[in-house]
Amino acid sequence: MTHAATRLFCFANQDAGWMPVNHLISLMARLLEAGSYDLGPCRLSLPRRLGATLFPPSRGGTGGDIFVLRSPSELMRALAHPLWREKRAFRALWVIDSFWTGTWPRPARRLLSHFDLVAYTREGDAPDYEALAPGRAIYLGWGADVLDLGSNASERPIDLLRIGRQPEAWDDDARTAAACAARGLQFQGRPPFPASPETQQTELMRDWYARSKFIIAHSNIAAPAPYTHPTRAYVTARWTDALACGASVAGRQPEGDLRLVSWPGAVLETGGIDLERNLDLIAEAVRAWTPEVARRNHHEALARLDWRIRIAALATRLGLSTPALTADMQRLQAAIKG
Repeated sequence: MTHAATRLFCFANQDAGWMPVNHLISLMARLLEAGSYDLGPCRLSLPRRLGATLFPPSRGGTGGDIFVLRSPSELMRALAHPLWREKRAFRALWVIDSFWTGTWPRPARRLLSHFDLVAYTREGDAPDYEALAPGRAIYLGWGADVLDLGSNASERPIDLLRIGRQPEAWDDDARTAAACAARGLQFQGRPPFPASPETQQTELMRDWYARSKFIIAHSNIAAPAPYTHPTRAYVTARWTDALACGASVAGRQPEGDLRLVSWPGAVLETGGIDLERNLDLIAEAVRAWTPEVARRNHHEALARLDWRIRIAALATRLGLSTPALTADMQRLQAAIKG
């Protein structure tokens, strides 16, 4: 297939929490040599929605389209894009927050029949996606740019780094710092947001994750928020980016979604949310920490979590091959062996 004809549709979203996905999208565009198109302004009128539901788009030609959605609820954005009905050899869908399965627009199975491949990011969502896209659903788990942004550095002056959403007991960085100091731990509160969204991912991984032994992150079930799923626990970029940089993840872990990060030392389960008790466990782990923990986390992340593995799996299913992807996969394999 002519790789230059691949098109990548996504959201031009500058929210801080979306930066890991923006980095993935940039990496996909480079490795698949794809042009990028914004789904943000796309809306369907009722007549056009009926037409998109009843009549499949044209198939054929030499190019293909990949749509990256934030959640299932945004499926109609893909169908609303002016280029949707052009003749294409394939159409693929990748849903990042795939756990919001109750938000698919209806009739979901009919609408998803327009796609040759439907990817989901949380492994536990497999039954839902296989039911909606039988034989065409593929699991592409959370990842990180381990190859270019990861680290196995042995010098880690930060014992515990706070990243992102926290439960109430952990949300006051001054209180946490005092409790850490009482245990001889070096704590770093929420890192400042970079001035440029484009550099956020690089700076967060290079300047913070790579200098930390542990980060603190709790399951969305144990530490809920209005924007998290109330019943389905899931790993996010906080886990994969930290591990890519050699840092382990401490906290109440997302039960049922840990197979992706299941090697020894990757996570530290602290049990129920209790700052003092949690920190007692973390202090013990810090005392036992050696640089080998960081090296193992980074190496396992290279082999299991690098986004290139996900992109290559997607490309293989779609019959895509590019020199850029081949070259980066060779670099990745060399790094894993090295």
